[in-house]
This record gives sequence, structure tokens and C-alpha cells, in this order.
Amino acid sequence: MRNHEYLPRAALEQLGFAALGENVRIHPSCVLVGCERIRIGSHVRIDPFCIITIGSRLSIGSFVHISGHAAIVGSGPIEIGDHANISHGAKILSSSDHFSAAAIAGPLVPDAYRQVDQRPVTLGRHAILGAGSVVLPGGLLGEGTAVGAVSLVKHALPAWSVAAGCPARVVGRRDQGGVAAREEQFRAGRLPPAP
Repeated sequence: MRNHEYLPRAALEQLGFAALGENVRIHPSCVLVGCERIRIGSHVRIDPFCIITIGSRLSIGSFVHISGHAAIVGSGPIEIGDHANISHGAKILSSSDHFSAAAIAGPLVPDAYRQVDQRPVTLGRHAILGAGSVVLPGGLLGEGTAVGAVSLVKHALPAWSVAAGCPARVVGRRDQGGVAAREEQFRAGRLPPAP
């Protein structure tokens, strides 16, 4: 196997995913922990050097791309909708130590001494998480939401919004009708008109 190749289907099946769709491509350099709690739809690609460590459950829809060096980690549930995209180096955290609490931080410390913020994270259908961005526990990218590069999402962002910054705030709107029309063309196998 050369370093630009992805794991064959037989190797993916041996990892013991809770569900595994068709045409799933995962690079062998990825670190995957908790595969039995991960459900993957069809037509999904996970690029080199991604880290996915799941303590609860992870659901990845269909036609999802997770770019290189991304991390999806935590003990809270994570949902990634169909056609969502996670750009290079983005991080999704469904749990994190509470740093201002009277507690000791770190996964090697018994839970009785820790205080962990553990909440669900959701990326809706057609959501885009920009390069280097971070989603904290409780973060929500509504359907069609696009988050610009190097942004921090720590709350719910409305559907079809464009958000950016630290913390992320709404700076614009996406073309919901245009995306829906392209999806319809895609599903029907029709090419869109030339620009």
C-alpha cells in the first residue's frame, strides 16, 4: 500500500464500526478509537492524520469529507449530517475539562477529582467547518451553516448562516435555495449549468 491509498473495505470491516456505508475511504494514518460507537454513512472520505476518539457515539452522514489533521474527540455524542465538510485541521470537542473549576484536569485523573463539560455537538446537513476552527461542547452548526477558518464555535449558530471569529458570530447568510437546487441536480445525476 502506498501512502496516498486508503484502507480497503475488508480492513474497514475489521475495525468493527457500528455501521459502515458504501464507498467509505479512510486513510491508514488516521487514529480511530471507539469504532464500535461510530456509524458512518456512504460516500465518506477521512483524510490523512485525523484523530477520532469517541467515548459516547458518533454519527457521520453520507457524502461527508473530513480533511487532513482534523480531530473529532470527546465523551459526548457527536452528529455530522449529510454533505457536511470538516476542513483541514478543524477540531470538534464534545467534552473538555472545566478549567476554572476546583478540579484536576486530565484524562488520567479519576472522575471524582475532575469536572468535565460534556455536551452534544451537531453539524447539520450541508454544514461547513472552516480550516483550523474549533467547536466546543454544546456547539451547533445548523443546517447549511458555514464557519470561516480559525473560528471558535461555543454555542448554537442558526441554519444557513455564515459565521466567523473568536467567538464565532453571524456575518452573513448562505443561499439555501441554491444549495437545495444543486443537491436536487446532484441526486438526479444532472450537471449544473455552466456559470
